[in-house]
Amino acid sequence: MPDDTQSLDERKNTLLAEFIFDEKRYLRLARFNYYAAQGLLWASLAAGSLAALLGLVPALAAATEKWQLGLVSALSVLFTTFSQQVGFHQRANWHYRKVHRIRTLRRQLQFELPTSPTADDIAAVSNARSAMDLEMSNEWEDRKLAKEP
Repeated sequence: MPDDTQSLDERKNTLLAEFIFDEKRYLRLARFNYYAAQGLLWASLAAGSLAALLGLVPALAAATEKWQLGLVSALSVLFTTFSQQVGFHQRANWHYRKVHRIRTLRRQLQFELPTSPTADDIAAVSNARSAMDLEMSNEWEDRKLAKEP
């Protein structure tokens, strides 16, 4: 009997370690995508504002050549288009949703199971994780395919 208990504890701890690892990983990815989306937004706004200033302020307009103004204007469009095509904002949201679901399963494993969980209890949490992974993978693929023409 002690071997079964040890085995169950090991299984629970392994699953818990996997949840913690994945939670940190997806949170890091979510933050990267969020900050990339925000950075490109601010870069686009800065480039658009600079283009407006270069075109509207007489002293700047006289000192600026047309190709320079066109280049700054194009940068604004480039930053916006790149951000939309890559989908940093949508990716960040997807990663944050996955983190929230992993946290739910982690809390279930840590706090909602009986003090001495059975193999079926641990298997149920693992099965819920597998179902969540499949659902999130399908959502990721649907998101990717929705962007393609």
